[in-house]
Amino acid sequence: MKPETTPLDLLLSDLGREESATAALDRFLKLPPDQRSHLLEESEALREALVRPLAHPRRTLQRRAAGALVALLPKSPALEARLLLALTNSDQRLRWGAAWTLGQGENPPAAIWPAVREAMALDDGDQRWAASRLACKLAFANSGIVLALDEAAGSAPAVLRKMALYCLRDLGTPGAATVARRALRDDDSGVRLAALAVLARLGDPAHASAVAECLEHDPEPGIRRAAAATLGRFGPAAGEVRAILLRVTEGAEPALRRAARLALGLAP
Repeated sequence: MKPETTPLDLLLSDLGREESATAALDRFLKLPPDQRSHLLEESEALREALVRPLAHPRRTLQRRAAGALVALLPKSPALEARLLLALTNSDQRLRWGAAWTLGQGENPPAAIWPAVREAMALDDGDQRWAASRLACKLAFANSGIVLALDEAAGSAPAVLRKMALYCLRDLGTPGAATVARRALRDDDSGVRLAALAVLARLGDPAHASAVAECLEHDPEPGIRRAAAATLGRFGPAAGEVRAILLRVTEGAEPALRRAARLALGLAP
């Protein structure tokens, strides 16, 4: 005799098919809270089926699944445990999806940091910036992540160094200036630009000489312009820095001349 198909069997079947997964998620979320909680705690197969779409190549399905899991997570320790396990999965998309989902709570677990750090180094700009925002949130709750960001700012690849610097800029940590000044000598122009962004946000004239050196000697015109603009964030320039800016206003690069004049408080 063929076994009777249960509502859970039907739900698992629908969750396993891309064309019906979104509808199945909606159907599950509409169940009475007590029934949802019972099914989640009792069925490992259901927890796995709910987490699996986080690795799907279609971003819309990933986001829908993540949103559903965020709603379910606060009342399901078993689901949290399943997501923590997913952080060690061989699929990067699943690791990141699990990290993002776990990171939406008020106090995200430090265990998500490796997956967040990994996503900060991806070619995908959307994921990079989402990971950077999550890294900042994590750092507010865990001082050890600030040290990890300091370390990442000196690591490979260059895109990770850059994103770590932007995190330090947004966090405004005490050691951010030291890390940024060191990064002004980085081989990658994107990293140097991020370092200037850190110093511009801090707005401390004590760093003016380091930025002025970048203005004079950096090989990239865009970095030199950013250095001039950064000096303008420090307030009125004096002494050697002012002399450098005045020399630049007489240089051959129109865009750099305008940036230097603005830094001096002159009409562009």
